[in-house]
Amino acid sequence: MAVNHKRIKELLGEREASADNSLRNKAMSRAMGAGTPRTLTPHEWEQWYAQHGIPESHIGGENESKRRWWQFWRPRVEQGS
Repeated sequence: MAVNHKRIKELLGEREASADNSLRNKAMSRAMGAGTPRTLTPHEWEQWYAQHGIPESHIGGENESKRRWWQFWRPRVEQGS
């Protein structure tokens, strides 16, 4: 027996949101959303900051000490002890 999706939607009255899980839909929702983008070129970041301002998550990370990937296996030694 074949499933008639149109008929099911008619019976439900379109109360259910569309379940479009395609890459195109996800890309459009990220592009149209108000969130901070993840990947931009340096020039695009400059433009984005000029239009939207610098978000809190992008401020201040420069003073943190950076650790190499292999240093995560060793315990961190506190400086000044």
